[in-house]
Amino acid sequence: MEPTETTNPYVPDTERSRMPEPVDPPKRTRGYGGAVLARMTSKGQLTVPKAVREFMDLQAGDAVIISMLGEKVTIERCPRPGETEVPEVPEHIRRMTDEERKRLVDEERRRRWEAKVRRESPDWRPEDEEPA
Repeated sequence: MEPTETTNPYVPDTERSRMPEPVDPPKRTRGYGGAVLARMTSKGQLTVPKAVREFMDLQAGDAVIISMLGEKVTIERCPRPGETEVPEVPEHIRRMTDEERKRLVDEERRRRWEAKVRRESPDWRPEDEEPA
Protein backbone atom coordinates (compact mmCIF):
# COMPACT_ATOMS: atom_id res chain seq x y z
CA MET A 1 0.00 0.00 0.00
CA GLU A 2 1.40 3.34 -1.05
CA PRO A 3 1.38 6.13 1.51
CA THR A 4 -1.25 8.76 0.93
CA GLU A 5 -2.09 11.97 2.63
CA THR A 6 -4.34 10.13 5.06
CA THR A 7 -1.90 7.32 5.90
CA ASN A 8 1.36 7.71 7.72
CA PRO A 9 4.11 5.41 6.30
CA TYR A 10 5.65 5.10 9.75
CA VAL A 11 2.48 3.81 11.42
CA PRO A 12 1.59 0.30 10.34
CA ASP A 13 -1.73 -0.32 8.70
CA THR A 14 -4.17 -1.60 11.31
CA GLU A 15 -5.32 -4.50 9.15
CA ARG A 16 -1.79 -5.79 8.62
CA SER A 17 -0.55 -5.32 12.19
CA ARG A 18 -3.57 -6.55 14.11
CA MET A 19 -2.57 -8.92 16.89
CA PRO A 20 -4.37 -12.24 17.01
CA GLU A 21 -7.27 -12.44 19.41
CA PRO A 22 -6.31 -13.91 22.80
CA VAL A 23 -7.37 -17.51 23.34
CA ASP A 24 -8.09 -19.40 26.51
CA PRO A 25 -5.17 -21.48 27.80
CA PRO A 26 -5.52 -25.24 27.37
CA LYS A 27 -7.52 -26.98 30.06
CA ARG A 28 -5.42 -29.05 32.45
CA THR A 29 -7.04 -32.43 32.20
CA ARG A 30 -5.80 -35.98 31.92
CA GLY A 31 -3.25 -36.24 29.15
CA TYR A 32 -2.17 -32.60 29.45
CA GLY A 33 1.55 -32.57 28.80
CA GLY A 34 2.39 -29.22 30.38
CA ALA A 35 4.45 -28.41 33.42
CA VAL A 36 3.24 -26.63 36.53
CA LEU A 37 5.17 -24.64 39.09
CA ALA A 38 5.34 -25.50 42.79
CA ARG A 39 7.39 -23.70 45.43
CA MET A 40 9.05 -25.31 48.42
CA THR A 41 8.45 -23.92 51.90
CA SER A 42 11.20 -23.32 54.43
CA LYS A 43 10.23 -26.68 55.96
CA GLY A 44 10.87 -28.51 52.67
CA GLN A 45 7.18 -29.01 51.89
CA LEU A 46 5.59 -28.73 48.45
CA THR A 47 1.97 -28.03 47.75
CA VAL A 48 0.91 -30.22 44.85
CA PRO A 49 -0.87 -27.94 42.36
CA LYS A 50 -4.56 -28.61 41.77
CA ALA A 51 -3.99 -29.60 38.12
CA VAL A 52 -1.53 -32.31 39.24
CA ARG A 53 -3.81 -33.51 42.07
CA GLU A 54 -6.68 -33.87 39.62
CA PHE A 55 -4.51 -35.55 36.99
CA MET A 56 -3.15 -38.08 39.51
CA ASP A 57 -6.46 -38.41 41.39
CA LEU A 58 -4.71 -37.46 44.64
CA GLN A 59 -6.83 -37.00 47.73
CA ALA A 60 -6.02 -35.91 51.28
CA GLY A 61 -4.13 -38.69 53.06
CA ASP A 62 -2.94 -40.44 49.88
CA ALA A 63 0.65 -41.67 49.83
CA VAL A 64 2.97 -41.07 46.89
CA ILE A 65 6.20 -42.71 45.75
CA ILE A 66 8.95 -40.28 44.78
CA SER A 67 11.59 -41.90 42.55
CA MET A 68 14.90 -40.37 41.49
CA LEU A 69 16.71 -41.45 38.33
CA GLY A 70 19.63 -39.26 37.37
CA GLU A 71 18.35 -35.71 37.48
CA LYS A 72 14.70 -36.72 36.91
CA VAL A 73 12.21 -37.08 39.75
CA THR A 74 8.87 -38.85 39.28
CA ILE A 75 5.86 -38.96 41.57
CA GLU A 76 3.42 -41.88 41.54
CA ARG A 77 0.31 -42.36 43.65
CA CYS A 78 0.38 -45.45 45.85
CA PRO A 79 -2.61 -47.74 45.38
CA ARG A 80 -5.37 -47.21 47.92
CA PRO A 81 -6.60 -50.14 50.01
CA GLY A 82 -8.85 -52.29 47.86
CA GLU A 83 -7.41 -51.02 44.55
CA THR A 84 -4.83 -53.76 44.21
CA GLU A 85 -5.86 -57.18 43.06
CA VAL A 86 -4.96 -59.98 45.43
CA PRO A 87 -4.41 -63.29 43.66
CA GLU A 88 -6.89 -66.01 44.53
CA VAL A 89 -5.43 -68.63 46.86
CA PRO A 90 -5.99 -72.14 45.46
CA GLU A 91 -8.48 -74.27 47.37
CA HIS A 92 -5.96 -77.00 48.31
CA ILE A 93 -3.75 -74.38 49.99
CA ARG A 94 -6.66 -72.74 51.83
CA ARG A 95 -7.56 -76.12 53.36
CA MET A 96 -4.03 -76.65 54.72
CA THR A 97 -3.21 -76.04 58.33
CA ASP A 98 -0.59 -73.46 59.26
CA GLU A 99 1.84 -76.28 60.13
CA GLU A 100 1.39 -77.90 56.69
CA ARG A 101 1.97 -74.58 54.91
CA LYS A 102 5.06 -73.90 57.02
CA ARG A 103 6.42 -77.37 56.24
CA LEU A 104 5.92 -76.83 52.48
CA VAL A 105 7.61 -73.42 52.61
CA ASP A 106 10.53 -74.84 54.61
CA GLU A 107 10.95 -77.71 52.10
CA GLU A 108 10.97 -75.29 49.17
CA ARG A 109 13.49 -73.01 50.89
CA ARG A 110 15.72 -76.01 51.63
CA ARG A 111 15.45 -77.23 48.02
CA ARG A 112 16.39 -73.79 46.65
CA TRP A 113 19.25 -73.39 49.14
CA GLU A 114 20.71 -76.79 48.22
CA ALA A 115 20.45 -75.96 44.50
CA LYS A 116 22.25 -72.65 45.11
CA VAL A 117 25.03 -74.35 47.08
CA ARG A 118 25.45 -76.95 44.30
CA ARG A 119 25.67 -74.24 41.62
CA GLU A 120 28.29 -72.35 43.62
CA SER A 121 30.49 -75.39 44.14
CA PRO A 122 33.64 -75.44 41.95
CA ASP A 123 32.83 -78.81 40.35
CA TRP A 124 29.21 -78.00 39.42
CA ARG A 125 28.06 -78.61 35.83
CA PRO A 126 24.68 -77.58 34.35
CA GLU A 127 23.88 -81.17 33.39
CA ASP A 128 24.12 -82.15 37.07
CA GLU A 129 21.11 -79.97 37.90
CA GLU A 130 17.96 -81.85 38.84
CA PRO A 131 14.86 -81.00 36.83
CA ALA A 132 12.40 -78.82 38.74
